[in-house]
Amino acid sequence: MKALPRVLPMLVLATGAFAAAPHELVTKEATGEAAIVDGNEARAEREATDRALRNAVEQVAGVLVSADTLTRNSQLISDRIFAKSAGYVRKYAVLSKRKEGGVMLVTVKADVGAAELDQDLAAVQRLVDALGRRRLVIVTHENAIDEKGIATKSEVMATVLTEAFRKDGWTIRDEKFGEKLQLAAGVALGAPQAKEIGKQSQADYILYGTVNFRYQPPDPKWGQVDPQGRTLVFHVTGEYDLAFFATDSGVQIAKVVGKFNTGDMGKKGSAIISYERTAHDIALSHGEKVIAQVRGAVVEHLRDAEVSGTKVVVSVVGLPDYAAVQDFKKSVAKLTNVKGVTPGTFREGKAEFDLTYLGTTSDLADVLGTAKFKKQKISVVGVTTNTVQVAVGK
Repeated sequence: MKALPRVLPMLVLATGAFAAAPHELVTKEATGEAAIVDGNEARAEREATDRALRNAVEQVAGVLVSADTLTRNSQLISDRIFAKSAGYVRKYAVLSKRKEGGVMLVTVKADVGAAELDQDLAAVQRLVDALGRRRLVIVTHENAIDEKGIATKSEVMATVLTEAFRKDGWTIRDEKFGEKLQLAAGVALGAPQAKEIGKQSQADYILYGTVNFRYQPPDPKWGQVDPQGRTLVFHVTGEYDLAFFATDSGVQIAKVVGKFNTGDMGKKGSAIISYERTAHDIALSHGEKVIAQVRGAVVEHLRDAEVSGTKVVVSVVGLPDYAAVQDFKKSVAKLTNVKGVTPGTFREGKAEFDLTYLGTTSDLADVLGTAKFKKQKISVVGVTTNTVQVAVGK
């Protein structure tokens, strides 16, 4: 038997959303395989053993959650759970190993810490649920540049991303909202603008940037035109430069940059119909990469919010003067789990405060709804993912 070191659970946000009280250990047999490269059998054996252990952990995960859950959340579970499978294996024994046609196959019998795995799977589910409630504004400056260098407005990537994010459980806020911003292409988005956009659109995140599709002229030398001079291959190149912002703080939490060409379409793509079809198929392929990077950044952002606190904007009406604003700040700062209260604008009896709360905005709304300010009742009149609106009355 080989003993593997215990590791701390990767995620500590256990919610008990999966199977109740799993057994401490679950024993599974599993097989892994790896190619023997340059005759290095020892390396292939290690890799095959690692894959066998991962397969054992995947089997236990399949017992704890439904197949549908594993399928729908496969990327998150793969990144957060299966990537570090060894941490769940208490001990294992190699039952057999053999070579078959340049491939090493290893079968193991592994004791998997099911309770620990169940906690971390529940934590992933909590993140998935949180992701499903996110609201997003997509603002892209897109151009389709033809063979003569003439640029026309395009919405190919924005449309693809909108559909993909919706399938991922996101709510897309006002698809035409970007047109109202009148931001010039290439203009960097800063924290104040990101927060203001979030306030206007009630979105949690903003995906902002530029995309260019360049329609390349066909090359007769490569058979891209027929004898009559008609285009047979519609070759497209281009690039994208996108930034992802959290509206609660205005902080950029991801930068997604890439180049593309006709060869990036994958097996489902076709470059023999039109430039527009080629651009669409390229966008489909790269849209998946954008979604994956954004999803990872949001997960980290949500995890950080659990540990460091959620950025919340509290809007207050009913404060008569600036002295009352300062007093309200001091009162809120004394509330449990509130830290870093900073007054914002104050105009005509309405004040705003930026603060960090160790919990959700709903939790904060509950606390404010039971509090009083100078013997006056505080009424919560609006709650979003990162804002709480209250009124102070007699």
